[in-house]
Amino acid sequence: WLGWMLDGLELHLYTLVALPFVAHLLGNLPTTDPSVGQHAALIQGSFLLGWALGGAFFGRIGDRLGRARALSLTVLTYAVFTGLSFFATHWWHLMIFRFLAALGVGGEWAVGASLLSETWPRKWRPWIAAVLQCGVNIGILIAVLANHLMARSEPKYLFLVGIVPALLVFWIR
Repeated sequence: WLGWMLDGLELHLYTLVALPFVAHLLGNLPTTDPSVGQHAALIQGSFLLGWALGGAFFGRIGDRLGRARALSLTVLTYAVFTGLSFFATHWWHLMIFRFLAALGVGGEWAVGASLLSETWPRKWRPWIAAVLQCGVNIGILIAVLANHLMARSEPKYLFLVGIVPALLVFWIR
């Protein structure tokens, strides 16, 4: 549940600051400039592609290393690359960091779902899946709260919140 909650946090950090941060990366353009929206959409598209590929990539890792270890690797992946998004100086840097972070997010969903199906009794699986989905939404609310608390900061600082999952993995392991 905690992993999926942190996924919700990670998923929405970008969407909350996409336009102002991409506008800054494009040379401080106004957020209403069409190229800002186009570049923000490309970045989000790369995230969605990474999410899809991450499920397959980390699914194979889970088969080889075990689900629990793979789950830790997925969380570390999205936490590290979300944190690195802070350092983007060009829009394409952010696109690469978002793609790599999404590998971890997609992997976390795939490995987490496999772990769920392997460890919980069949009659409980639908209920547990619903509980996991609630975790995603709570993560989204935490992202919104973090954005509200950091409203006076430059948008890139919100990505530093994405490092928190890595710290939790080290604590849990």
